[in-house]
Amino acid sequence: MSDWRHWPVLSIGFRPWFLLMLGFATLAMGLWAGVWIVGGWGGAMQGLFDGGQLDWRWHAHEMTFGVGVALVAGFLTTAAQNWTGRRAWHPAGLLVVLGLWLAARLVFLLMGGNPLWPYLLSIAAEMGILFVVARLILLSRQWHNLLFVLALSGIVLADALFALQRHEGGLAGIHGWLGLLPIVAMLLFIAQRVVPPFSANRLGIPPRRTGRYVAAILGGGPLLLFVTLLAAPILPNAVPLVGATIAAVVAVTGGYALTRWWHRSVLTEPMLWLLFLGVSVVLLGLVWLAGVLVGLPAGGLDGPVHALGLGMLVVMAMGMMTRVSAGHTGRPIHLPRWLRPVLVLMLAVVASRLLLPIWPGLEPVWLAITAGGLALVYLAMLVVIGPWLIHERADARPASRR
Repeated sequence: MSDWRHWPVLSIGFRPWFLLMLGFATLAMGLWAGVWIVGGWGGAMQGLFDGGQLDWRWHAHEMTFGVGVALVAGFLTTAAQNWTGRRAWHPAGLLVVLGLWLAARLVFLLMGGNPLWPYLLSIAAEMGILFVVARLILLSRQWHNLLFVLALSGIVLADALFALQRHEGGLAGIHGWLGLLPIVAMLLFIAQRVVPPFSANRLGIPPRRTGRYVAAILGGGPLLLFVTLLAAPILPNAVPLVGATIAAVVAVTGGYALTRWWHRSVLTEPMLWLLFLGVSVVLLGLVWLAGVLVGLPAGGLDGPVHALGLGMLVVMAMGMMTRVSAGHTGRPIHLPRWLRPVLVLMLAVVASRLLLPIWPGLEPVWLAITAGGLALVYLAMLVVIGPWLIHERADARPASRR
């Protein structure tokens, strides 16, 4: 057997992170469907040990700091390696951080969200990812990429606050979903970089870039919103209006960027319109959040939080992961035909879940159906993309290690 340090799956960051992300997301959404089938509204499945509960806290934490962090780690460490020309991971270090992430997921699965120490494992994995990205950016003096260091630091802080608030009522408000905002910042900032050149290459059109100010708002705005919402206990009267204003500005700026990037031929390229649709759903979430913050009858936080999560972790993820996995394993950059029927399921599930806060009374059956549908979407991606991540490049070129 070959030396494990030269296994293709450990050659570059996106391979193991995407693989674990898809596997865990399939399991997590399948279990979440089971929660609603077995327990009904407000129900929870008993953890296997220590009286843990797989309740909404587990779902919120694991989709953000499990699935979301793995997606960001895979994409960002690969991108940072390309930007800086420096190797992001050595196999042993990569295995350590992957092990911490996986251990956290297993402990949460077995014990639920009550004990403190699984949160410490989760935070340790996030700090490992932060160290890798910060090292690459700082050693290369790429100050324009410092936003990613700030956003990853925000994820660590949000996870720590989640742990501290896990037994308190505040978790059902801001702290239960705050970790999504640094991920929003990174993915919108990345989108304004990759969508114009990707569109130009695929469609044969000039790149339609949006400039530094749009980039600053799309990347910095969600982080500013993150900091603003952290101040809610200190400035409870000012934060809702300020937060709503920031969310609205980011959404309007993102809408302008989408119109600037748009070309009718986008509809002919599934991986492109997945990115456009994913960004659109995230922007919808920001508009929805602004309405909730100022007290409009918008159905509470459930709608905007799920719009942000579904836009990033399902729609954008499908486009980004397929694009990165195909391009970096020597395969044609297009959506595999086996995934095309899955698009229909994905669109139906996302639309159904976003309509649930507007048409209440359909849970728990509808929640079980949508969660099960998402589990099937992730499973289909795992079946199609998983072999790419494990095996050698299709073009027989050596894996990118640097």
